[in-house]
Amino acid sequence: MLDSFRRLSKSKAGAILFAIFIGAMALGFAAADIRGLGISGGIGRDTVAKVGREQIGYNELRDRVQRAFESARQENPTLTIQQFVRQGGVDQVMQQMADGLALEQFARAQGFGVSRKMEDAQIASTPIFRGLDGKFDQSAFEQFLQRQRLSEKAVRADLARNMLIQQFLLPASGGSIAPAQLALPYASMLQEQRQGLLLRVPAAALKGAPPTDAELNGFYQKNRARYTTPERRIIRYALIQRAAFEAAAQPSEKDIADAYNAAKADYAPRETRTISEVIIQSEADAKALAAKVSGGMDIAAAAHSAGLEARTLNDQSRDAYAEASSAAVANAVFATAQGKVATPARSGLGWHVARVDKVISVPGKTIDQVRGDLVAKLKKTKADEAMADAVAKLEDSIADGATFDEVVASAKLQAEATPPLLADGRNPDAPAAPVTPEIAGIAKAGFGADPNDDPTVEQIVAGQTFALVKPDRVNAAAPKPLAQIRDQVAADFIAERSLAAAGTAAQAIAAKVNSGMPIAQAASAAGVALPAATSIGGRRGEMLRQAQQQAKPELDTLFTLGRGKARAIAAPDKSGWYVVALQTVVPGDASTQLPLIQATQAQFSPVLGQEYGQQLAAAARQTVGVKISPAAVARLKSELIGNTPGQ
Repeated sequence: MLDSFRRLSKSKAGAILFAIFIGAMALGFAAADIRGLGISGGIGRDTVAKVGREQIGYNELRDRVQRAFESARQENPTLTIQQFVRQGGVDQVMQQMADGLALEQFARAQGFGVSRKMEDAQIASTPIFRGLDGKFDQSAFEQFLQRQRLSEKAVRADLARNMLIQQFLLPASGGSIAPAQLALPYASMLQEQRQGLLLRVPAAALKGAPPTDAELNGFYQKNRARYTTPERRIIRYALIQRAAFEAAAQPSEKDIADAYNAAKADYAPRETRTISEVIIQSEADAKALAAKVSGGMDIAAAAHSAGLEARTLNDQSRDAYAEASSAAVANAVFATAQGKVATPARSGLGWHVARVDKVISVPGKTIDQVRGDLVAKLKKTKADEAMADAVAKLEDSIADGATFDEVVASAKLQAEATPPLLADGRNPDAPAAPVTPEIAGIAKAGFGADPNDDPTVEQIVAGQTFALVKPDRVNAAAPKPLAQIRDQVAADFIAERSLAAAGTAAQAIAAKVNSGMPIAQAASAAGVALPAATSIGGRRGEMLRQAQQQAKPELDTLFTLGRGKARAIAAPDKSGWYVVALQTVVPGDASTQLPLIQATQAQFSPVLGQEYGQQLAAAARQTVGVKISPAAVARLKSELIGNTPGQ
């Protein structure tokens, strides 16, 4: 119930109005200029609509539609211009433009206005027009105009229009509150309680006799697509495994020494320090502050007494600290013992009073200490290079015209062939067989080429496995012979026939219940053993909440029936049918449920606000006068669809 209110608030009409007075800026004043202002007369070929004193040009509408389409493509990259047009995109943009102009003129006639300062403030507050300092950057604004092929006048015109519409519509629609008396009946509906019976008519109870040969053949012919195996391919391949290159990738002593020397800085002894410091402008004040801290006063307290604030720098190397301060400051600090205060030194920021809180010394490492790491890195590099060279040689051989067999022989590879596989690597004749990453990659490559194409070298497992691949034979898609899958077809025939029989029986039971027969008696008259009916029911609001988590069509049906009535519905899992019969209804009364009424009001309020906004927009259109040329709009739709080849 409440979900329906939400859906209504997101209706197409609501979305249009929302786009007019809220979303039009969305950086959206990247829309085209409104041209032809003040031109009177009828609608010509280059004009799509006349709104009051203003006109909407054909090119202008086309530009706005194109921008709307590009925006929609960001949300749905597969959307085509044909789909956009057929789904009403052109009409929606046309309506937005007409409503915007009508509302603007109507608002101005009522005394609303937008000043130049308001426009400036809105432009300055737009994030993409800000520079690195967070302030408005004129050059960023001008670059935006250039990219969007807009004039400042056009931007300000759209901006003023949207600000004006917001001023006009928001008070009418933004703060609306649904009256409690309007919400009460709907809140009471959520409190309504219903009880009924659920009779299951399982398909398994109506299997019937096995199908005859004629029935089976007819069912098979009718459902050939169900039993059709997609195209399969036999693919020849030869793997190039990284492991084959690792054994030969042994670095020499010179390689190890060169690698150690290249990374010597990483293995040299190093020292880091945690430093608390205060920066002060006067040398005399710095020395006085240093004396206080050296005398035992906490550096934070000493800084506070001078109206300053201390900061702590963790794990600073000499070079990093020197870069952040100066060489003189770093030399003084790194010459000071842990727990002591360094002699004040100066940087470009001022005089530094620094206490060394902690010193961490990391000893250097000899070549023998890091030999294992160096060898592992060098082996990996050499193996990677060797495999890359091998792949490059294979590709060169193919480029020189070598066949699959010639490449295999030249590179001393092991050629293999897959069984007939599907595109994802599965073997329909062995459905339980696992699909390894290698086979999946080979199948993908094999289905991406033609048997007449040259072989290709494909990366199958990143950094580990390549494969020389050549499609060998293509088995076209075809249904499996009936004799081969007779048992499966028979089972499908029985399941489909049983489900249809269950539906017929359920419909007959429901009809008897609707004529006044008790559901148990109606079930007995079905001529087949059925499980006893079970009780179902609850409160409408609870049922709606459960439905959000897991769909239960039997409960939905219960709340659509009249008292004493029944309906047959298919089970979602196709296991049979249900007969739902309503027995009792206890009306809800939410008059004492203030929180529920308030929640319902909250659900209704956006809908009510949109209704107010729509009525105001309709009044503006009627007062100002809107005339749209259907022929011009149709011409634009045809042009957009016809001038987009390949879509």
